[in-house]
Amino acid sequence: MERYDLEVDVVKFLADHTNTLFQIRTKSGDRLAMRIYSDGETSLKENRAEMYWLNALKQDTDIKITEPVENRDGELVTIVNVPNLPPDQRCALFKWIPGQPLAGAKGATNVENYHLYGKALAQLHNHAESINPLPADINPKRWDKVFYYENESIVYNDPEYSHLLTADQVAMVDKIVAKADAYLAQMFEDPAGRILIHGDLHDSNIHIYKGELYLIDFEDLNLGYDTQDVAITLYYNRLRDNKAELQAAFEKGYSSLRQWPLESEEQLQTLIAARMVMFLNYVLQILPAEEAKTYIDRWIAELEQYMQSYG
Repeated sequence: MERYDLEVDVVKFLADHTNTLFQIRTKSGDRLAMRIYSDGETSLKENRAEMYWLNALKQDTDIKITEPVENRDGELVTIVNVPNLPPDQRCALFKWIPGQPLAGAKGATNVENYHLYGKALAQLHNHAESINPLPADINPKRWDKVFYYENESIVYNDPEYSHLLTADQVAMVDKIVAKADAYLAQMFEDPAGRILIHGDLHDSNIHIYKGELYLIDFEDLNLGYDTQDVAITLYYNRLRDNKAELQAAFEKGYSSLRQWPLESEEQLQTLIAARMVMFLNYVLQILPAEEAKTYIDRWIAELEQYMQSYG
């Protein structure tokens, strides 16, 4: 694993949506990305699972990924204690990824790139199968229920949010949670199919550079099934005008390397509904009511359509 002489020249703040991200320029001219992990999003054991897979992907494949950088002790996650900040901050350093996000690069959301996108996800899944069983000390999240984050607060049915969700809407979400939880529990009865999955692969987490795709942001990786990872990608694609042709290209790319895992439209829509409910619950907690309502009204309309078809 490559190491750097970190005589820092410039530090640039990038984002703090969940984690805090900085760009670092060293005096030798290297560019790196530094992530400070949020306690609400991940734990140290999950960060170590992320680094385990990234390291294995780097060693075993030619998939272009975000590459972690070791600290002086050879560790990929550094625990930092700094005055005036909470104790035991978890940090990681990554080599800078070139190019632009697929979502933001002009003209990049096209069938050619979605074909490459499908192939890239299939490569990830093929590699994940090759490293099963996982070492005993690798313990990622498990997407075996709708609310699968550790210590996740379930608030959508709290009276505090009754101005955003009616009693009938809460009852509908309750039914979807019960249906999706039962489906996920049944899925997890098959231990053979469980693999590491990216957990959040969408076209803002893929950079394009000189016609090649670079996959980033593995922090949400979890133990699950290839079907779930595919559903996550298609969740983000569902509102595009050309979603049918993009999905067809994505499926063709994936199927060129691996069997397409989706068995039915109901299976896909149940996994999408599960993710939608998770985000609805999350948005209630992090956004002002007026901003949250924009998302919630759209999601409720989609969930109502789901229940009309499959409830």
